[in-house]
Amino acid sequence: MPSIAILLAVSAAAAWAIGMTSAKPGVRYMDPVTYTVARWLLVSVLALIYALATRQLAFPGWGPVLLAAIAGFLDCTLGGLFYLLAMQRTSAYQATTLSSTAPLWGVLGAVLMLGEPLLWRVIVAAFLAIAGAVFLAERKHSVKPRAWIGGAFALITGVLWGFAETVPAKLALQGGLAPASLLLVFALSGAVGMLVLLPFLRPRIPRRVEPRGFVFVVLSAVGGAFLGWLLWLHALNLAPASVISPIRGSTLLFALFYSFIFLRERPPWRSLIGIGLVLSGIVLVSIS
Repeated sequence: MPSIAILLAVSAAAAWAIGMTSAKPGVRYMDPVTYTVARWLLVSVLALIYALATRQLAFPGWGPVLLAAIAGFLDCTLGGLFYLLAMQRTSAYQATTLSSTAPLWGVLGAVLMLGEPLLWRVIVAAFLAIAGAVFLAERKHSVKPRAWIGGAFALITGVLWGFAETVPAKLALQGGLAPASLLLVFALSGAVGMLVLLPFLRPRIPRRVEPRGFVFVVLSAVGGAFLGWLLWLHALNLAPASVISPIRGSTLLFALFYSFIFLRERPPWRSLIGIGLVLSGIVLVSIS
């Protein structure tokens, strides 16, 4: 696998961690529906500007565009909503851990639906990434009622993210859709999808907006979503989806680093085991 693809995938993970880290304070000041719509509308504007600036705004046909829209709805609308709901209903460690099973579902989706070879190193790397996520996550006893619902939402998030990031996104790239154009369709479908679901969600999720919430929207949109997805799509364009998908597991590693630097949290000793497992998975998939 090209080393540049590995570098791009790791950089995407580092950027995605920004969005994961800022989600918890984000939903403290803004309801999940408004947060998701605002985030992906901002990403759409950034993607359009980038596509025009790089002259990548081109659509080869309805097929790749539809695949990009499906990826956006699954990842941004459904995945994003389930992740934020999980953050509201359970501890952050459980939400990030279960959603970090995405590499496993990404590998399985690429093998089963894209016909990519099932390499033993890739499977081991996927499980190393998931095991690392478990060790990296801080264990706490939840005091929230029915916390298992939040855990279920987080697991659903992992399935949606893992599938969307590999199967429809890879097929759209193979269909000739440039990364910038794919990101534009992807982000727009995520925002539009949430607007379509708005009449069904509002009775259960009332509108709640505080000005401070927009700070986290901008942070997660620019650093987490726009930059992260642009890097990931370029990596996906250079390497098989089943090979680079395990690298996504390093997202939680970066989230831990950000919390240590910016939130001044001290990671427990068990986090060192998680770091070692995630790094081992990255090294293993790099030589596969």
